[in-house]
Amino acid sequence: MRRILYFVAAIAYTPALAVDNADLQMMAEGEAKDFVYLLCADCHSMQHVLEKGYTRSSWRAALERMTIEFGMAELDKVETDLVLDYLSKNYGPNSIP
Repeated sequence: MRRILYFVAAIAYTPALAVDNADLQMMAEGEAKDFVYLLCADCHSMQHVLEKGYTRSSWRAALERMTIEFGMAELDKVETDLVLDYLSKNYGPNSIP
């Protein structure tokens, strides 16, 4: 959870990133928006991530794959649940237009 606070603080103290970044601006509002952005946008455009329309279990599998195959930082349970809640609510199979 402390890692989430550091990431959110980094965004808060970098207004140019939050204002000028089209990927961040296109994302749905939510508690984990900034954290998901920082987690994913280092390697992907957010369009690539958000157009998937995965189920919660598919999002979980994607996080595991990114950790195992591509070296993404391992998330604790609270972080994982926060990310999965955000992605499945805003970018699940029933939320993609």
